[in-house]
Amino acid sequence: MAFAFLLCLVLAAHFLRMGSLSGVALCLALPLIAVLTRARWALRGVQILLGLGSIAWVATAVRIGAQRRAQGEPWLRMALILGTVSALSAAAAWMLSRRSVSERYHK
Repeated sequence: MAFAFLLCLVLAAHFLRMGSLSGVALCLALPLIAVLTRARWALRGVQILLGLGSIAWVATAVRIGAQRRAQGEPWLRMALILGTVSALSAAAAWMLSRRSVSERYHK
């Protein structure tokens, strides 16, 4: 859960940069609720958040990449970084679906 929490913090920073305070609040509150209550719905919420976050990272990479290519600026390093963050977010969501994690959470 610590890996997922770290990625939720990174996603919260992304939302803060985008000016979405509700996104920041969700990214910070949902993992905390999951840890404190051990409710399975909260665990699934964190999974969904990380899955959607993975998609958001890809969309951000595409948007920034297009802007950089249009201006003739380098874009490969940015694409690699955001692609890695996207893959890590998806991996964290998958890790939370494992039986060993789910068994620690009640319905």
